[in-house]
Amino acid sequence: MSHSEKPQVPQITPKTESSLSQLQAQFNASIQTIDELKAQVAEQAKIMDQARVRVQKEVQPLVREMVARRVVLVHFLDQAHQEQDLSRLEQENLSAFIKDQAHTLVHHYEAEELTEVLQRYETPASPQAPSQPQGTKAETQQLLKNVLGVDFNPEDLSDLAAFQARLDQQMQEEQDKREAQRTNRQKATAQKTQEAKVKVELQSISKASRRLYTTLAKLLHPDKEMDPTARIWKEEAIKKVTIAYNQDDFFELLRLQMEFMHEQEQLLQAVPEEQLSYYVRLLTEQIQELEEKRSSYFMGPEAQLMREFGGTPKQMDAKFRSAKKGLKEEIRQIEYALQDFDDPRALREFLKNLK
Repeated sequence: MSHSEKPQVPQITPKTESSLSQLQAQFNASIQTIDELKAQVAEQAKIMDQARVRVQKEVQPLVREMVARRVVLVHFLDQAHQEQDLSRLEQENLSAFIKDQAHTLVHHYEAEELTEVLQRYETPASPQAPSQPQGTKAETQQLLKNVLGVDFNPEDLSDLAAFQARLDQQMQEEQDKREAQRTNRQKATAQKTQEAKVKVELQSISKASRRLYTTLAKLLHPDKEMDPTARIWKEEAIKKVTIAYNQDDFFELLRLQMEFMHEQEQLLQAVPEEQLSYYVRLLTEQIQELEEKRSSYFMGPEAQLMREFGGTPKQMDAKFRSAKKGLKEEIRQIEYALQDFDDPRALREFLKNLK
């Protein structure tokens, strides 16, 4: 087969136009579907690889610069919050803004240098209410827990309506917890049954792949080949076969069988219905796996990368231009703000617009 030709796919060729059985037609359709899905998944994987490389090269440097500027801004505003004479409303607005910015930078951009700032604004100091002696309080809590079966703070007794509401809530939570435990036990039994079924299916796929692999390995073993040129060809062929076998890629093993064994048409036409039915079931499972893989690029962990930077070459170029333009503009706006905030009046004007 020429290197420029599209790899063949295993198909059952009818002797006449109406000679294919329903099962044979289903086999051919499954093979064709897998061939198309593999091409789509390969194209999506190529797009994702290109997007990752470009993100690291073009976008990440700007993101790091933007984060550095925002960290400086947060430190500046934190200092202003402590030193400048601000009204109570201005202090509250500025605190909320600092906390929001620090939270985003710490948790989304790993700006650990703002951890201490974030902690200060997330847990502001508040006056402590007088409490009863610890020993008495603990004894009361334990006594009421033993009687009612739930935890609560004895101080709730000062507000009977609140106490009743909290008691009802905790009792409902305890009931929900018991229901969830019973449901989980039922699910565990069903899950074990499903896992056993999946294990049998995987073993069946492995057995079918192993039979094809053994047939091809015997035919293509390079050690039995005396001709040097043919030996090199068989060494490359057995590598492909081994990779497909290790990945349990039943479709690829069938395709390689057709590529390397010229009598493949006769072999497929002679497959008994029972075995062909088994082949169709294995191919159907592989179709489901490929469809899930294809969907994962749009709904899985990498969906955001595909959505923000994937597409045709023109679409990718446009998306990267837009992302870089937005980051550069944000960096400029932060720099302008840092310059303006040297004037207390500009800072107060900024605080007026915060909500």
